[in-house]
Amino acid sequence: MHQFASLVVAMCVACVVFGQELVYDAAFFPGAAHDPAIDTPEKILGFAMGDRPTTHAEIEKCLKRWDEQSERALLVSHGQTHEGRTLYHIIISSPRNMARIEQIKKDLATLGNPRGLSEAAGKALLDRTPATAWMAYSIHGDELSGADAGLALAWHYIACTDQSVLDLLDQTVVIIDPLMNPDGRDRYLAQLREFRGAVPSVDDQARLHGGRWPWGRTNHYLFDMNRDWIFGMCPETRGRIAAAGPWQPMLFVDAHEMDTQDTYLFTPSREPINPNYTAFQKRWLDEFAGDHAGAFDAQGWRYYTGEWADDWYPGYSNAWASFRGGIGILYEQAGVDWFGVRRAAGNVLTYRQSVHQQLLSSLANVRTLFENRAEIKQGWLAGRRACVSSDGAYARRVFAVVPGANPSRVDAFLDAMRLQGFETYLLGSEWSGPGVDRLGRAHESVSLPAGTIVIPNAQPNANLLAAMLEFDPRMNEAFLAEERRDLIRNGQTWMYDVTGWSLPMLYDLEAYELDTALPDGVKPLVEIERAEPGLRRRDAGQGWVIDGADDAVPALAMKLMLAGVRVRLADEAFTWGERGFARGSIVITREDNPRGSAEWIDTLDRLCREAQLAAEPIATGLGAGDVADIGGEHFDLLATPRIAVLSESPVDSGDFGSIWYTLDERYQLPATHLPCASLSYADLRRYNVLIAPGGAGELLADATDKLRTWIESGGTLIAIGSSGFEIAQEGGLSSARALEDVLGALDEYEIAVLREWAADAEVFDAETVWSHGVLSGKPAYPWDDIDLDRGSEEELTRRDDWQRQFMPPGTVLATRTDDEHWLTVGCGPDLPILFSSTGVLMAKDEVEAPIRYGVLEDDATADEPRRAGWCTIPAGKELRLRMSGLLWPEAAHRIANSAAVTREGVGRGQIILFADPPTFRAASLGTTRVFLNAVVYGPGMGASAPILEP
Repeated sequence: MHQFASLVVAMCVACVVFGQELVYDAAFFPGAAHDPAIDTPEKILGFAMGDRPTTHAEIEKCLKRWDEQSERALLVSHGQTHEGRTLYHIIISSPRNMARIEQIKKDLATLGNPRGLSEAAGKALLDRTPATAWMAYSIHGDELSGADAGLALAWHYIACTDQSVLDLLDQTVVIIDPLMNPDGRDRYLAQLREFRGAVPSVDDQARLHGGRWPWGRTNHYLFDMNRDWIFGMCPETRGRIAAAGPWQPMLFVDAHEMDTQDTYLFTPSREPINPNYTAFQKRWLDEFAGDHAGAFDAQGWRYYTGEWADDWYPGYSNAWASFRGGIGILYEQAGVDWFGVRRAAGNVLTYRQSVHQQLLSSLANVRTLFENRAEIKQGWLAGRRACVSSDGAYARRVFAVVPGANPSRVDAFLDAMRLQGFETYLLGSEWSGPGVDRLGRAHESVSLPAGTIVIPNAQPNANLLAAMLEFDPRMNEAFLAEERRDLIRNGQTWMYDVTGWSLPMLYDLEAYELDTALPDGVKPLVEIERAEPGLRRRDAGQGWVIDGADDAVPALAMKLMLAGVRVRLADEAFTWGERGFARGSIVITREDNPRGSAEWIDTLDRLCREAQLAAEPIATGLGAGDVADIGGEHFDLLATPRIAVLSESPVDSGDFGSIWYTLDERYQLPATHLPCASLSYADLRRYNVLIAPGGAGELLADATDKLRTWIESGGTLIAIGSSGFEIAQEGGLSSARALEDVLGALDEYEIAVLREWAADAEVFDAETVWSHGVLSGKPAYPWDDIDLDRGSEEELTRRDDWQRQFMPPGTVLATRTDDEHWLTVGCGPDLPILFSSTGVLMAKDEVEAPIRYGVLEDDATADEPRRAGWCTIPAGKELRLRMSGLLWPEAAHRIANSAAVTREGVGRGQIILFADPPTFRAASLGTTRVFLNAVVYGPGMGASAPILEP
């Protein structure tokens, strides 16, 4: 009995000690006085600041209350999420400033575009304009502490009566964006509420501190919105850019969280640093870091700068703000989620302390802005003047985009330009001058037609424009040396994100960097004229044709089929009447569709109008000369896609999200999200297209027999990234292979590539064809001049292992397309692809490779064939591969001539593999077109659909 009582006492003592570990009672605002007329968060919500994570509804409730109670605050909505949650920012300043807040905003616009603003007028305007800070929190929904810190900061600035705060607000406009990702946060908090028990868990391996697929980092469509600032695909991003831009933030804070066992990171970052950062940002980031460190030193909190965080990719929140002239600062707080987590040293980091650290960071940074406002404002204005200067760094560079025949893609590009507020123009007449194309080839004279889109780099947001569009920014050699050393020694890259992203490349537009000022005779671009959509005539004799160059065509074809309209696809370009039509055009004939009803014609007209596409009448099905006739084999009848997409763990959530967004939000195409766990028992007969995003490979391999039966019966399996490589193995579903698995058979793969080139470049003597003698002509073989002695397989393995460590972490590479393959309709001869994997996909014989890495071009200096990795480049040729981003020679030799996309028939069905995600961040519009071709056209083109009664 005595022992039992002792045990109870010990347990009680342990509980008390454990409970004490979860208590963090340090005051957030020690010694500060606050107006009791402004309700505290605790009074509004019923719990103290930082005691637990707040929901979007709770944050909204506080903001609305303070907006009603204070003349220092103005609550503004800047949009809604996909799930209908309102996005807010709250503007806080002194009553004097709030009374003229719209004038301040107008003055900032004048200063932000200082063309024609004299030095004296600029100084006077700058002197009366407050410094501006945009404080943004929790763009990743499962990084919780930032939003609560933002809420506490808002209350403090609204309610505090200390003279130091009143002085700060009189000279500063502080805009707080407390919750950047409401959908992700509420999704994650719902998970945590499910996992939360009566006894607190401080073990960071507990599910309470992890969540489950798809977690809460991303928005509704599972986008990482801290990569979206240059693309603007998400409504949250678009609303925030439109709201923050006009305030010209001189300070922009982006508060995040990181691993629970880490400490606290803040800017400045380490190399590589994008060359479009200026000395202004670099100088002040150091100054802010010093004050930030001082605030943490006073608390005894550990922290660091740089290390893993670089500033190369421009799509981060803080990067976007920096390229607009401000000082962008990143916070990374060790994440807690709820209660607290036990650290390696044995202490517990509570959620409330994590909120306090984010809050103190914010207070320190705003204070630094206030105390240095005069110098910061002067430096900021000097940067704005440099952007528009006629002799500045950007004065002689213009980006040019030739609109081409794909209005939807051009519209998407122009939408991205308008969102950022870039100045765009149209050439009024033909222009020629020096420039560089997207493949890096310098031209003494680039000839551009009237109507070409031109975007001068010299404009108010020149740094951001350059960062988004320029073709080939370079890292400094010191960093490259460090990167290479660590790759060799540790097998690890210092790159945190992709190294190439140029929008004209990802959008697959014909684009040039021109060495010129803005040409004369241009006119501001309002919109690109498009043909009147809908049916040209309702009484077409044979039917209608819709040109296939536009990206909207595959979705239109599917919608027509879903509506019961039968559609054909042209596998080659053709001319009917006086109008030429691209390969991939769709044809709707009267014969294929009900003759006794006009309802399907009404449907065709309506869907064409919705898609902004014109349907040209076909008077006769007889093509002139060698042009295909409408009843021939070049117009294939499509089959209605019935799409399933594998979802949930272990699928890569980002890959799934971009596919989901592309099909659902962008094109409104129905697809079933099939949980991975159901693959073994799901009835796949309901679908004729199955998409496997990255991460699902092992599940596909486990279901090999079931999937093979489904494919052989007419199914189209589209496997992406790692999922494709998993089934491209001996005994797997696909006959494609990874490079490391075929090192002993490289001759066969090399000869397959040489055959492709020979088919395009073969020259022969016609006299030998008609000769009566056998010996008058000697056969030539594509591999005649090739040394096929590569060394032992052991040596090849050793070389491949060496090369693999240099594979690029997201680099834009050039590929060549097969212009006779249905998967490449809508594509030009070369296609930029973002390569981000370690795998190299190999194809030969029955495995078609409609897209391969490397563009073959003439090279007069190449007298002899030269080997590039595993394949030989013919004499007189060069293979151009890198377009933008980091690509080591070892990786280039490994990737060159490999397959980016493969297609192979299996029974009545087919397998299509993408080596890399084609819908990357929903911004890779060139490869997205190939993906849509596979999804929509696959059931009718590569697979064999049964003949069914209507």
